[in-house]
Amino acid sequence: MTLITGTEKQLEEGARDYWTIEAMEKYGGSFVKALAEAARRADRQNLEKIKTTWVEYWTEYEKTGCEMEEKYESENKRSK
Repeated sequence: MTLITGTEKQLEEGARDYWTIEAMEKYGGSFVKALAEAARRADRQNLEKIKTTWVEYWTEYEKTGCEMEEKYESENKRSK
């Protein structure tokens, strides 16, 4: 199962943002998926604009992203 599709830089700079974007991409509608794509391409300043402009979406998918991260980590621990 391949889950990680963001860049290493996103992982290093903000795992929570990374997993939020993953959740948006996987579970969002067309608009939220477009926001996820924009967030992937954004520099830090523009990412903050996305997060503050669409705070309701960001908060909703941040929770799901945390769940995805926990699942990913538990699966990797079992496979080691």
